[in-house]
Amino acid sequence: MPYVKGQSGNPKGRPKLTEEQKSQKEQFKQLLKSSTVDALQSIIQIANDRYNKDCLNACRYIIDKAYGTNTAFLVDGMEETTPIVIEVVPHGKQDDDEEWEQEWNDAPDEDLEEEE
Repeated sequence: MPYVKGQSGNPKGRPKLTEEQKSQKEQFKQLLKSSTVDALQSIIQIANDRYNKDCLNACRYIIDKAYGTNTAFLVDGMEETTPIVIEVVPHGKQDDDEEWEQEWNDAPDEDLEEEE
């Protein structure tokens, strides 16, 4: 059946629920809501167990639900938000390699002097 412009692809929409289905859906929602506190306590227990492999996921889940998924936190004393810049320098000419090698060889071996 080809698409017809201006006509819905699902003209009847979602089928209506029967009374039994409505009742089951309502019972399901009530059961979910009644177990929410227990579930949260279990997640908190996992988050507090540093040896549990799911500790990080539990912590992330709690933070996401409490503050949202795109929230940035600043740790106390770390208010400085200047970015760390890493500069990538292309490898130089052969002459630069020789100079670096000479500097490396001329550097004093402090670790060897301490051992003696």
